[in-house]
Amino acid sequence: MPSAENRVIIQRVIKGCSGLSDGLAQQMLTSGIICNWWRKVVTLPQHEVPLRLTDRNLDWHQNAFLEPDPQEGGEPFVRHTPFISTTAGTVERDEAMQRNLLFPAWQVALQFATNGWQEDGWLFYCYLFVLGRRSVPHQAFSEELRELNIHTGYSPFQPEGEIAAKIVIPAAQIERVERYDIDDLLGALDNGRRPVPAWSEANLVHFVPPERIMNIRQPLL
Repeated sequence: MPSAENRVIIQRVIKGCSGLSDGLAQQMLTSGIICNWWRKVVTLPQHEVPLRLTDRNLDWHQNAFLEPDPQEGGEPFVRHTPFISTTAGTVERDEAMQRNLLFPAWQVALQFATNGWQEDGWLFYCYLFVLGRRSVPHQAFSEELRELNIHTGYSPFQPEGEIAAKIVIPAAQIERVERYDIDDLLGALDNGRRPVPAWSEANLVHFVPPERIMNIRQPLL
């Protein structure tokens, strides 16, 4: 049996998106969720993918997302990122109060999806593959930026609980999408209740439940 640290981990995550319509959200269930760089260039230049999956770009994605990027003619890095932000939630230590602060994934994702509780937002429920170690050049494996034992550099955004996908989250890994109307959302939060979606759509055609995925097999030699 392989040791635990050598196993692929299937991590459920939530992706918050703003500025969509229900129709576009349904389309993303079938086409997948692509990174901003792919969206900008329209046709993905596959030969450039390895050049963009770098430690430098991952650091900019986490810590300088909106900053002008000198490697892109001063355009904001957000327009060229090959990574896709998702969250699995996290825990932060409050040493002064001697307690742990929980940041649940749905709350973090909704804050992003609603642009800071200002507008309607959409949540995509997905799963990603992580390795329990850094794997930046490998497109298939996502980066668990929330895990300080792996990504040890300081980031003020660590409490976002980010798992950074790469290039695309395939439709097979997207289970459903939900829309939250801002007025109902704020009303629920004001009353101490978890918000409920105003609309949802399951990915009945393309989603492949992760329970079907088994352990690694070696090829016949």
